[in-house]
Amino acid sequence: MAAMLPAPLVPRTIDRKGHWGLVSMTMMQDTTLGTTYAQLNERTYVMRADGTGKGAFFWRSHAATRQALLVRSLLGAPEFVADVEVRVRGTSYAFKRNGRLVAKLDLSRAGTTPRRYRELDVGRAGRLSANPMIGYTTNRGRLYATVVRHNRIRPRRAKVLSVDPSFMLPAPVIDAADKRTPLIALYQRETPFWIDVPPRPVSHRMSRVRVRP
Repeated sequence: MAAMLPAPLVPRTIDRKGHWGLVSMTMMQDTTLGTTYAQLNERTYVMRADGTGKGAFFWRSHAATRQALLVRSLLGAPEFVADVEVRVRGTSYAFKRNGRLVAKLDLSRAGTTPRRYRELDVGRAGRLSANPMIGYTTNRGRLYATVVRHNRIRPRRAKVLSVDPSFMLPAPVIDAADKRTPLIALYQRETPFWIDVPPRPVSHRMSRVRVRP
């Protein structure tokens, strides 16, 4: 995963040896400019090599709104119009992309940690994924940083009934077993947040990263 990130970003790890990073799909009902729509973000958790600039790198965002066209045209951010859907039935949440089920959660039960992840710090994974305060994107091939301000998030664990991350750009670095059973699933009912725009370019000599819709 480190080789896929634009310089100067490096993965934040969730084990003592520094071998394991975290890739996530973040699914939500978002409200922007008075419009509410489903959104799905592919991201991983990063920092600079010196430990500063901790945040989340967004590989790609899928949004069920034409506003995504405006964001991409004005900023060059990797946000794309997509058929994203959230269905709620009792305590079951199902998330679909292009008609295909990508995740289903049961909020009435707390998920357990799969045995093969026992050496990983699940608490750290939860903290990393819940509170990134800088969002990084490659806009037209250049790395940008956007400061995010939100309330402190304290999500609860949820049971994963099914998950399919094979459509994600970082899917090649996810082991087959991890695709079937993820490390952790978290649920937060509401997250008021603000972003400081426009994004700021990150100064560093870097290779270009091409993101395709």
